[in-house]
Amino acid sequence: MFKLMKLLLPTVVALLAAAPALAADRISADTATVIIEKSGVSGQLADFAPSIRAGITTQPELASKLTEAQLATLLQAFDEAYAPARLAADINAELIRSLKPAVARDALGWLESELGSRITALENGATELANDPDKMAAAQTLMERLPPRRAERYIALMKATGADESGAQIMLNSSLGIAYAAAATLSATRPDFDALRKELESSRPQMVEALGNAYLVMFASVYQDVAEADLDRYLAFAESPSGKAYHRAVTAALDVALTRAAREAGRQVGDAERTRKGRAAA
Repeated sequence: MFKLMKLLLPTVVALLAAAPALAADRISADTATVIIEKSGVSGQLADFAPSIRAGITTQPELASKLTEAQLATLLQAFDEAYAPARLAADINAELIRSLKPAVARDALGWLESELGSRITALENGATELANDPDKMAAAQTLMERLPPRRAERYIALMKATGADESGAQIMLNSSLGIAYAAAATLSATRPDFDALRKELESSRPQMVEALGNAYLVMFASVYQDVAEADLDRYLAFAESPSGKAYHRAVTAALDVALTRAAREAGRQVGDAERTRKGRAAA
């Protein structure tokens, strides 16, 4: 045993020596939290559960198949699985894993700048715009009147930030959560999560295209008061290596968090349904 320990000692020493370097290559939990807050992501997290609730209760073909008890269980599962604190914790952990310190530093430099803060605030107000048909109609008119260079900037910004891809991923994950939880409630066997996800993924191209067009219309309204030079500065950050890495990391972290939430909601309703059936059979 002693001989074996002597043989392993150099390896252990090397690993211990490398540990500080490995730790230094990751951002802290506090840094991840600040990024979530400064990026505006934290302000969106409270919207997921109510949005999914609305998606369930406004589908007569689904609601009609559920008993009152099943519907209550389903809604409670989504409230718990998509709780803002839970989503934030998963996003935080994923950013720690994937976001390099240099990228985080550059991203915070942008987000905490006067222009970055102003643009983030404008973007945070886009939800109200998207839910108002009259405002979207006005935004469409603005889009049609844009000078060519301005329109090109919005297209470039869409490509650099991946807003259309990110939006499609959020919609797919929300649909997945509803489909998986509903199947767990209504099916006699545990549904195949990966098969459901694969089926929904087939609609991604059409979803990305539709969202891309919608986002360009929204850009025309959201950024209408942003000066050309300031828009160029935003695009310069978004197209930089750090800007692209930052947007990819946040999108991926949100994807991980929402996928876990969908699985958790399905697990909860499946367990509750099996318990209910077990009591009925007893």
